[in-house]
Amino acid sequence: MDAKELTQTLIGYNTVSPRSNVEVMEFLTETLESIDCEVEQVEYRDPAGVLKVNLIGRKGRNTDKRGLALLGHIDTVPAIGWSMNPFEARIADGKMYGRGSCDMKGSVACMIEVASRYADSELNAPLYVVITADEEVGYFGASAVVEKSQMFKKHGFPQYGVVGEPTELHAVYAHKGAVRFTVTAHGRAAHSSTGEGDNANLKLIPFLAEMREIYQELTSDTQYYNAEFTPPFTDWNITISDGECAANITSPLSVCSINYRPMPGDDAQVWIDRARESAERHELIFDLYINAPPVRTSPDAEIIQTALKITGETTPQTVAYSTDATVFAQHMETVIIGPGSIRQAHTVDEWMALDQFPQGASIFNQFVERLCVG
Repeated sequence: MDAKELTQTLIGYNTVSPRSNVEVMEFLTETLESIDCEVEQVEYRDPAGVLKVNLIGRKGRNTDKRGLALLGHIDTVPAIGWSMNPFEARIADGKMYGRGSCDMKGSVACMIEVASRYADSELNAPLYVVITADEEVGYFGASAVVEKSQMFKKHGFPQYGVVGEPTELHAVYAHKGAVRFTVTAHGRAAHSSTGEGDNANLKLIPFLAEMREIYQELTSDTQYYNAEFTPPFTDWNITISDGECAANITSPLSVCSINYRPMPGDDAQVWIDRARESAERHELIFDLYINAPPVRTSPDAEIIQTALKITGETTPQTVAYSTDATVFAQHMETVIIGPGSIRQAHTVDEWMALDQFPQGASIFNQFVERLCVG
């Protein structure tokens, strides 16, 4: 199995999060079975009712040990404004271009290449390759795996997990969480000259003023800082949409979306409740649709120390974004480490340097050697 060739194939599948991923997961099921993995498909329907599939491939028959999981996702963010076809891999100037090349089809391909190198008899502890859906929009796939996997119910969750997000192959022990909610105001459309409308935007203004106060508290009051992170404060990002209502119409609908990134040690519920109470006080509709906790594995944990020995680093890092570890870290000891750079993830003309493929496979291989073979 060659990771670069497999990544080129995977880029050819449009796996933007809202779409069904059944086709690519059928291909990956055949791929995992071709390298002698036992494969489980975990299905669910996303909040829009779209059928999604997660995969768990397993090698190694030693059920006395919990083993290692290499954890990746197959969905991508949308591809808008590209100078090339985002779903056709292109290699140029030492880079592979294509949506998902960096985040994170390239990493998933490296995991499968590594799994292909081992026979069951060589593994003293089981090796899992877990490929999820919907990481980009709320970790729904990882949650379905945790809730529904018969394989994990039978054998137990792996002891260790390596989340292969693009970290330039640096070991990451902690990341921020992800809380997202909307607050909606309803009005009544009318020609603004008549005075007969009911402007939904005006109803949001008192709530927005209180959200600005929360933003200022979280970003300026050092009691809420965490020096382990850059930046040391959390995110309370506010966006507003009235559907681009024309200037001479009273807006019938206005929606405020807030993205909050709690850090380890934060009491996220305090801020969620404060926003909810504000919305209810102003007779607005509050909808919390993502509430994913932050992740912090002790730097002294075996998986982190193993990662540092593999990379030759002395100190693990933190990142400000969130990953499927928000779900899996509740069931296994996790480290986030993978090929590619977050600076290329989600960008127009996304790419991954070609030298990251062998380096990524080498890193994953060393985890297998230490935790499943040795």
